[in-house]
Amino acid sequence: MPSVAPRRADAFYWLLTWMAVALNLGRFFDLASAPLVLLYQVVLIGSYALLFIAPIWAISRLVGRFASKTGAVLSVLLAGGVQLALYGDHLLWQLYGFHLNGFVWNILTTPGGIEALGSSASTEREVALLGAGIFALQGGLRLLAHGLARLRLPAPRLAWVLPLFVVATLGERISYGVGHFYGYSPVLESAQRVPFYQPLTMRRVLEKQFGLERPQRMEVTSAELKGQLRYPQAPLRIEAPAKPLNIVWLVAESWRADSLNPRVMPQTHAFAQRGQHYLSHFSGGNGTRIGMFSQFYGLPANLWFPVLDARVGSPLIDVLQQQDYQIKLFTSARFSYPEFDKTLFVKVPPEQMVEDGAGASWERDRRNVDNLIKFVDQRDPAKPFMTFMFFESPHANYNFPPESVIEPDYLPDFSYASMDLKRDIKGIHKRYLNAVHHLDSQLARVTEHLEKNGLLENTIVVITGDHGEEFMEKGRWGHNSTFVDEQLRVPLALWIPGRAAHQESLRTSHVDLLPTLLPLLGVQNPSQDYAIGHSLFAPQKDRLLLAGDWDRLAFLGEQYKLVLPFTSGSFVGMDVSHADDRQVGNSAKVLQSKLPLIQVEMGSLRRFLAH
Repeated sequence: MPSVAPRRADAFYWLLTWMAVALNLGRFFDLASAPLVLLYQVVLIGSYALLFIAPIWAISRLVGRFASKTGAVLSVLLAGGVQLALYGDHLLWQLYGFHLNGFVWNILTTPGGIEALGSSASTEREVALLGAGIFALQGGLRLLAHGLARLRLPAPRLAWVLPLFVVATLGERISYGVGHFYGYSPVLESAQRVPFYQPLTMRRVLEKQFGLERPQRMEVTSAELKGQLRYPQAPLRIEAPAKPLNIVWLVAESWRADSLNPRVMPQTHAFAQRGQHYLSHFSGGNGTRIGMFSQFYGLPANLWFPVLDARVGSPLIDVLQQQDYQIKLFTSARFSYPEFDKTLFVKVPPEQMVEDGAGASWERDRRNVDNLIKFVDQRDPAKPFMTFMFFESPHANYNFPPESVIEPDYLPDFSYASMDLKRDIKGIHKRYLNAVHHLDSQLARVTEHLEKNGLLENTIVVITGDHGEEFMEKGRWGHNSTFVDEQLRVPLALWIPGRAAHQESLRTSHVDLLPTLLPLLGVQNPSQDYAIGHSLFAPQKDRLLLAGDWDRLAFLGEQYKLVLPFTSGSFVGMDVSHADDRQVGNSAKVLQSKLPLIQVEMGSLRRFLAH
């Protein structure tokens, strides 16, 4: 049996650990001024802090029964791990507005996912130091607990803590249930800030047992689509053109629309002015996965998983392979993350797919352009060709060579672990502009080579971005977090042989690319067979665009943006804003007025699934 002193020290240690975890969890909150909401937040933080440490307390205590020193060491390691996980989750919350979830797990477990984050050597170094510091502080709490145990202070007991925890948890659960029922946003928003929060709803109890009426009655289906994939709707009918057109498809990571201007990208801007330049173009997603998916399939985000599961390739690749195109694909990232080797390019032989992951991203881009030009020069001129390249240099950390600096006052280096966005965002944005200026030079190398060799006369050129990039204009940095214009709008320049120069200001989308290009390649099917978009040559007014991410679908109207989760019809999971991203005053009223239109749109999407 352990002596009294170690038990007292252990009790103080867990009290201190609970307080430390609560302080760490409190960093997620902007404490409310309303007393009742503040009380709810305090109870929420305290109860979940205790919930987070309960499992490691049980494990450490069980081990400590057999080996007290091992149990003590384990308690420090496990508690330090919890603190480190909360620190990392808080960083995610600050940057992107979400917690550790399936999307983050996909990044960690998919080949190429970690590299896609674009972390620098300073980030890795500071994360290591941060981890060491957190574990050291946790060890310090153990030493402090031993010091407190020597004093004549009453040690906390489980008999005190357990009833308090039960009362606090029940109070928090009931408060959330009532808040959910009445749609009280301060409570709902507070709960969303807690990692792994498990909501409890009380609708049936309050309606049936207490006779209360929900003021915001919205019976809503989610954006989830179920069933066996039917894509395309019908086999593609192809009448090969007498003179097939080549295709050069160039996509830049994190390339936002307003950076395509004469100062930052003079050469690409001039090329866009000569062709079809779309001034209000939206990606189909706020991240690479769905942004590329919408380009090569013309489908919305909630069909990504069915396509991935079925291993269905892009119709574009099918059409090109049926016509014996020479194909070569290049990326400065990885084809495995996101899973483009299992979706877009699943039917492309590995020898036709070139990855370059060595060195700085701008160096990779330059080498890939070298190889792309070499492929064009060495191809069989008697056969058409298609080449694709994914540029990585505009992705954080936004790398560029010295000669590409147009904003000299940029942040020399930044670390995800220690950045202060309020302090650093201007310097970070200037890094981005320098990187995009370098991108301009590499895009120009391709287009100039095509023109020099007379290939623009019979080559379609697509130049666009996978998604945009925000620099705190609407409260976030980067992408993958919200559906604001900065994260969705991208440049689009098309070169179509024989078409006069044109600038289009009506809203267009990535899902319009296949309906525009496949007919030029001989596809006779109506575009509804393989896409939800429309030809870019005939843009439409007052249309509803779709954009999505890992688990949400956004409906982008001319006046409002409405977001639905894939798997929950609860109005808590919804969001609504004006089209210019301003918050809506009476969101419930707007949601109710727009839901019939959304339900019609969802019904149209179900044609791609067999039930």
